[in-house]
Amino acid sequence: MRNSKLSIPIIISIILHLILIIILGYQAIKNIDGINYGKETGNSIDAIMIDPSVMTDQYQRQLKTKESQQQADRKREQQLADQAKELQAKQIAEQQYLKDLTKERIKLAEQLKKQEEERIAAEKAAAEKAAAEKAAAEKAAAEKAAAEKAAAEKAAAEKAAAEKAAAEKAAAEKAAAEKAAAEKAAAEKAAAEKAAAEKAAAEKAAAEKAAAEKAAAEKAAAEKAAAEKAAAEKKAAEIKAKQKAEQAKKDKAINDLLGGLTAGAPNSPSDQSGAAASRKGSSDDELAKYKALVTNAISNKFINPANVYSGKSCVLQIQIAPDGLLLNVTSIGGDEALCREAVATTKLATIPKPASGLYDEVKNMTVEFQPK
Repeated sequence: MRNSKLSIPIIISIILHLILIIILGYQAIKNIDGINYGKETGNSIDAIMIDPSVMTDQYQRQLKTKESQQQADRKREQQLADQAKELQAKQIAEQQYLKDLTKERIKLAEQLKKQEEERIAAEKAAAEKAAAEKAAAEKAAAEKAAAEKAAAEKAAAEKAAAEKAAAEKAAAEKAAAEKAAAEKAAAEKAAAEKAAAEKAAAEKAAAEKAAAEKAAAEKAAAEKAAAEKAAAEKKAAEIKAKQKAEQAKKDKAINDLLGGLTAGAPNSPSDQSGAAASRKGSSDDELAKYKALVTNAISNKFINPANVYSGKSCVLQIQIAPDGLLLNVTSIGGDEALCREAVATTKLATIPKPASGLYDEVKNMTVEFQPK
């Protein structure tokens, strides 16, 4: 069927080429017949001389043209024949390929069919085997479950019996333990009450003893403080009396000196004592002010943490130079701890410079220091 379809165009092509050849031949003959060697008219004849060689050349050219055309036609026909033959060979090869392909497809289909049949058979065998294995497994599982159930029931019964026995034993032990604990608690309670009573009595006696010791200590401390204060006051009074005696001696010497140099001045004992009293009043006021400045200088440097030294005092013996430079400081009475701190603080303090007329009275002075 395929060869018949391809032969129709080939036949048509051949027919067309034949028609073309006929037309070309007819045209060539017409051109040859149309060459004029003379021209006739109704009245006269004109003769033209034509060169035979020109005619020959023209004829030869026409022949060559015709031969070339014929060769081209033959070549074209040969090409068409070759193409037709090649096409036919390709068709035959293609038909053979299709036949072989069809055979391969049939063979492959048969193989696939066989494989499918084998697969179905294998699946069937596997399914049957799985079903058999499943049935065997289910049977074994059922048997195992039954055995486990029986074992569990047996174990549960044994456990229940053991728990019952243990519960009865535990109840008996608990009752015995509770009884022993109650007896022990009663004994411990009695012992604790006895120990508490003894402890309370001991604590009361210790508290009374501590109170008595504290009262005795406070009394002794008060007596000691009173004694120290009395000693300090006594020593201060002695120092003050001594200073007054020295000052009176100095005043007497000055009065005696002034009494011998001043004419018309009263020399009676009453006049001299009046002048000394006047100078002494002025000196005591300046002395008090200066000692207050010294006390403030010490207080500015003194540290009283948590007011531990409040209400306590210390009498200091201070020796200074004319410009206020501290030469020496010692404690001569008062609280020992406070006196230690006061001596150390005085060494750090800046003592103010005394007036020139006051230096003799303060160059070796006593100061009573009380922390603020």
